[in-house]
Amino acid sequence: AGPGRAQLKDRFDPRRQRIELGRAPLLRFVIAREPGSARWLLLELQHHLIGDHTTLEVMRAEVQAELEGRAHELTEPQPFRNLVAQAHLGADAKADEAFFRGWLADIDEPCTPFGLSEVRGDGSGVREAQRMLPEQLNARLRSQARRLGVSLASLCHLAWGQVVARSSGREQVVFGTVLFGRMHG
Repeated sequence: AGPGRAQLKDRFDPRRQRIELGRAPLLRFVIAREPGSARWLLLELQHHLIGDHTTLEVMRAEVQAELEGRAHELTEPQPFRNLVAQAHLGADAKADEAFFRGWLADIDEPCTPFGLSEVRGDGSGVREAQRMLPEQLNARLRSQARRLGVSLASLCHLAWGQVVARSSGREQVVFGTVLFGRMHG
């Protein structure tokens, strides 16, 4: 039924097959042979809460090192529990709660871009478009992030907040994003 890559993408489309947050594993791999060839395909399925662009870059670099016979150059993997423990060392849950209550206490209704509040459908009507940024703009954004002392992801999240604000008609917006490990920045 077509090229293996297209079949895998269709079969494991996240709009129809979701990774449940409460059920391990949150990172999965699907391996299949390309129809009619000796080529193997690998599809990575990852819940958005456990990874971001940086995570993906690190994983790809590690796979590349393995494929090139440079696995000995990789650092020893650390258990995830070490990261969790480090994030919680000296953490004050009451202070964290007070911090977020201070910022979010007056938010009393959801931000609904374009008035779209029903988002629990099966996703079959959703269409996605992607466009690569010109290299020059990418370089300017990275330079600006460095100048401000923040990550490029933080700058992009701020920009997305502006999109949500304009498309929802709200001055203050709250939306989900990957924050784990970044609370100290």
